[in-house]
Amino acid sequence: MEGMENLDKIVFFDIGGTLVGAPNLFSYIASKYKNSQGDKIAKVISENYDELYYNVQEDEFLSVKDMLEISLKKAALKLNIEDLSNLAHHYYEELYINQSYLYEDVIRVLNILRKRKIKLIVFSNSDSDILIKELQALNIHHYFHEFIISSDVRSYKPCDIIINKALSYCNIPNKDIILVGNSDEDVISAKKMGITSVLIKRWNKKINVSSDYNIDSLDELLEIL
Repeated sequence: MEGMENLDKIVFFDIGGTLVGAPNLFSYIASKYKNSQGDKIAKVISENYDELYYNVQEDEFLSVKDMLEISLKKAALKLNIEDLSNLAHHYYEELYINQSYLYEDVIRVLNILRKRKIKLIVFSNSDSDILIKELQALNIHHYFHEFIISSDVRSYKPCDIIINKALSYCNIPNKDIILVGNSDEDVISAKKMGITSVLIKRWNKKINVSSDYNIDSLDELLEIL
């Protein structure tokens, strides 16, 4: 993106649940089984995934695809159902490329931020091959100057490796930098970076940490900047 020499503010954006919505991944995968226990299968896959995600060590990084594959394999063993682990990547891509959507305020606000010459950076716990395709399919990839994605950095928010990568782009005063997200991980990441945290509430998701600002729409972000 051109014109970066005039940028004097930075906004880091989480993607899933912040700018982009999608059906629940685990329910989507569960629907692929020839089995009437869809809700139970989704619950087990979700529990398997969370166990991996929240216990992953930085020196043994697992991508989203890796964790999905392991989660599906464990679900097959636990529930005595067919093993669809070899299709984990396909389902992950299929959902986020074909069924994701932008929240209604996204394009309007991104256009305003671009006119204000604010540097926009993607900051996402995702696999980059899927996320980049998703952003391109939704026609918002071109709004962003930089992309910090967990699979590229081999670290998930709010771990130090990805935080340090984000900090490497913070070449202006911290008071002029904001992180917009929808999770505890986003708020904690902002706190670790020493920047302003903005929590957007797209749905009734449980949040355990306090952010600097809470908003219900991206339009409210314009009042903060």
